[in-house]
Amino acid sequence: MIDLAASVIGGLFAAAIKPSMENSLVGGTDLNCGVTSVISGLALLGLTVCPASAYTQTYTHQKTALSGQEIYVFGGASLNADCSSAGKDDVRVVSGPSHGNVKLVHGKVHAVYAKSNERSKCNARMVNGIKALYRSKSGFKGWDQVTISVHTYLGNAFTYVANIKVE
Repeated sequence: MIDLAASVIGGLFAAAIKPSMENSLVGGTDLNCGVTSVISGLALLGLTVCPASAYTQTYTHQKTALSGQEIYVFGGASLNADCSSAGKDDVRVVSGPSHGNVKLVHGKVHAVYAKSNERSKCNARMVNGIKALYRSKSGFKGWDQVTISVHTYLGNAFTYVANIKVE
């Protein structure tokens, strides 16, 4: 976030921000007063330091399906540290597929958190979430694609693209 703020402002406050980074904890959770003052000042001026689009990422995965058979292409859930649901995510199919259909279903999914995340213990269990299931038209063979937009309950946003080889 600090480097993004410095680049957005064109380095205007880079000198004030850089020395403070040495004193911050990993992840930027303990910023000293200098950085906080700069960011607070920008907020008061109405400048957007970290636009939401800066955090939008696209994840692309390849899947393989047999023609006419249903496959799991996406699953997600927003969880609290105790693995309970933090709330429902907004998941939408924004494009595709051209040669089949996708259905979004609320149900049990596998959580996938990095080992460094306190929620990684949730990876060992099925949790309530939403999943996308793809099925090609019977007899179709070739490539299909589905693009899914995800806005999590915890405030993150990303796009998930599944390139599906149908055999």
